Parts: sequence; C-alpha cells; structure tokens
Amino acid sequence: MNKRLRPAVIILSLIVVVGGAVAVIKSQTFANSSKPQTQTTNDPDWLTPEKKKEINEKVLSSQAEIIHSKYGDFFPVEVPNKYPSDQVANWDNKEEITAQTKQIIYNNFVYEKKEKKN
Repeated sequence: MNKRLRPAVIILSLIVVVGGAVAVIKSQTFANSSKPQTQTTNDPDWLTPEKKKEINEKVLSSQAEIIHSKYGDFFPVEVPNKYPSDQVANWDNKEEITAQTKQIIYNNFVYEKKEKKN
C-alpha cells in the first residue's frame, strides 16, 4: 500500500469503529430510559356500555385470520368452494364442527380447511 494512503486508511477505519461504538452505546442508553408506548388504565369502569358496544361491533365486522378446531385449521377465503351441506358448519346457526367439516360460515364470513400436502 502507498505510504501516503496507509495513515489515511487507518484514521478513517478508527473513526468508523469509534463512531459505531458510540452509536451502539447511545442507542442502548436511550432504550433503557424510553417509556413504553402503550399505557394501561387502572380505572375499573373503563369498559362502559358504549365502549363495549363499539368493541363488539368491531369484532363482529372483521374477519378472523384463522379458526382453530380439534378437526383442523380453517382459513378465510374470498371465493368459497361448493360443498355438500353435511360438510359445511354454519356457526351463525350454532352448528357443530365434525371431522367431515370442510367449510365454516361465521359472522357471514367463509372459512375453509386447508388440506395437508404429504
């Protein structure tokens, strides 16, 4: 390496190493002193009837990502397949899931069982 470049490369490398070490130490220091963004309330009356109604409407109007059962996992589908009525369980009508169930209707959303590939 050229005699003129060697000191410059060494100095630049040391600056990068020291700068990185300072950045890591600073980020850990601020991480210990930062406050969590979520806050909990100690108020026992936070769930008012209006708030409860709002939460229920939100839950009933959104689709679950997955439904777990002892007969398998059911995933939401955009376009449902046609199955015989004995393979469809309508939870809105309190129907039970069986081993033959391939489709669930819940809150007017359709979920289908994914078959395992061997």
